[in-house]
Amino acid sequence: MGLDKNLAGNRVNRYESQARGIDLDGLGKLAEVLGVPMAYLVAEDEAMADAVLALAQLSPEQRAKAVAAIIKLAVKSD
Repeated sequence: MGLDKNLAGNRVNRYESQARGIDLDGLGKLAEVLGVPMAYLVAEDEAMADAVLALAQLSPEQRAKAVAAIIKLAVKSD
């Protein structure tokens, strides 16, 4: 991100307290620095964030199987 550690910490604190917004470019850079997908940072709850992170760690083939299983579960619950 190219920011000094204190400045970066203050900026993240402002984002968390909603005193300042973040654009998609900034969100992408933050995700890259943290080593997580952007979707992880904007997930609506912890379970969704955990699912996004778990999917991101799978190979493309494993991810396709996991998504198919999730879709199957969702259809069964309808």
